[in-house]
Amino acid sequence: MALVDGQLASTVKPEGVWENVFSYFPFDVSLERSEGIYLYDTEGNRYIDVSGGPFAVNIPHGDPRMIEAITQQVNRYAYCHPALADPQRAELASALAEITPGDLNEFFFVCGGSEAVETAIKLARQYQVASGKKSAHKMIGVQEAYHGMTLGTMSLSGSPGLNVFAPMMPTWPHIEQYSDFRKPEGMDREEWGKKSAEALERRIHWEGPDSVAAFFATPWGCGSEYGLMAPKSYWKEVRRICDEFAVLLVADEVVTGFGRSGRWFGMEHFDVTPDLMTLAKGMSGSNAPLGAVAVSEKVGRPFREGTAGFIHGFTNGGHPLSLAAGLATLRIIKEDGLVENSLKVGEHLHSYRDKLLAHPSVADVRGTGLFLVMELVEPNNEGEREYFSSDRQAEMLFRQIGFKNGLVLYSALYGRRASPLFRRGLPMWISPPLSITRDQVDDVFQAMDTTLSEWEAALGVG
Repeated sequence: MALVDGQLASTVKPEGVWENVFSYFPFDVSLERSEGIYLYDTEGNRYIDVSGGPFAVNIPHGDPRMIEAITQQVNRYAYCHPALADPQRAELASALAEITPGDLNEFFFVCGGSEAVETAIKLARQYQVASGKKSAHKMIGVQEAYHGMTLGTMSLSGSPGLNVFAPMMPTWPHIEQYSDFRKPEGMDREEWGKKSAEALERRIHWEGPDSVAAFFATPWGCGSEYGLMAPKSYWKEVRRICDEFAVLLVADEVVTGFGRSGRWFGMEHFDVTPDLMTLAKGMSGSNAPLGAVAVSEKVGRPFREGTAGFIHGFTNGGHPLSLAAGLATLRIIKEDGLVENSLKVGEHLHSYRDKLLAHPSVADVRGTGLFLVMELVEPNNEGEREYFSSDRQAEMLFRQIGFKNGLVLYSALYGRRASPLFRRGLPMWISPPLSITRDQVDDVFQAMDTTLSEWEAALGVG
């Protein structure tokens, strides 16, 4: 599993067949076919999809049951006129209601994660107005989060890298996300979780409770805290605070849903049910564009009773081919026991933690289920950990060496942090299709171990 002549992959250039493509210049490795956890290029090389695309491929690539489901649907009809009922919409909603936690039993279908979060923003606002809290328009997010690429979702994300859009985005408030890195020495983690959640209460107080509609967060951290799961005390305190101030709790499960964490949904680890839950990625295994917002009984009531009408919609939201893919995905996950496999094989994956930490560049290894994050750093003269400076192109080099060793990795996207205040590392993910076996995990580790060693040697880390 190596590129031709063992050369590192380069990116395609905007010339020839690529001259009319705008702002999309991937590595010059062309996909020919995929099967299971493997991707095959046009040169006959095989790679492991070690990150599951962008954490989106929860079922095997090329599963014949998926192919059959989409083929059968396109042979019936590919699009349903909005004036007509597509029974699959009700069927998928019913199937989802069987697995979503608590009373999250109504679903609004969209085309992906950004649309799902944008929908939740609009739904939270309209619910508050319908409930008499008409001044509630602010959505509180956490710093360094990621919720999508629309202007609304970027406003929630709290990333300094998006400042170019600042004049166009709502100036919504943010709080620091939960971090073990900032936990005072000697403090119990459960105590720290509860104390960290107090940041939300303070922010609601200073913004004015009547102005706050919802709090959005992912079940595990983003940015420098990617993959870190807060203790139960954090989420239970967040739930209490939201209830006290009539603020909706919205869990963004776009990445963590559909078995990735070893349970159907990430919030199940905390025994906390949100008011709204955004879904996408693994919902269809990315075989077709699909997302949804799961709506609780409380939030759905004014719309169901006619107190309010939901002002929203997308032409291709709940597209028949996507609904067919969603139904097939749920069937495959259940038939093959992929949630259980995520937990069991995930334990084997995380058993490599100490061997990964033996590398001088690996400062931390964390995650759960079939989601493992390595935090990669460049130790400085004081022994502190830092991002690699941008001129070293460490992230690009890591992915190139991964290609050479048969691994397709998703970019961390976060880049370096200019301020020495952060002193954190680049997150790199292992989040393969949930069908991966123990033996295949061993193959991943061997290739990753080699990749880390070669990357460290190339950068002079050690």
